[in-house]
Amino acid sequence: MILSKEIEQMAAAVAAQVLESIRVELSYGRWMTYKEAMAYAKVKSKTTMLKWLNEGYIYGFKRSGEWIIDKESIDDWFLSDKI
Repeated sequence: MILSKEIEQMAAAVAAQVLESIRVELSYGRWMTYKEAMAYAKVKSKTTMLKWLNEGYIYGFKRSGEWIIDKESIDDWFLSDKI
């Protein structure tokens, strides 16, 4: 049997995870650097992110030699699999 103290601890842990997810979501603007986009998309490989850009899954462009990536295009692409 689960004790009320254990339930409170589990609820606090879940709430902390939700708050962290919201904080991360709100910390990025629409346009992100390559590193920010990798963190946002939870991608560990630079090659994967470049593949997504080159194949048109997500939108980005280079400015002064640095990638600028559209956060909304990442959201749209991730959500397109759920439709």
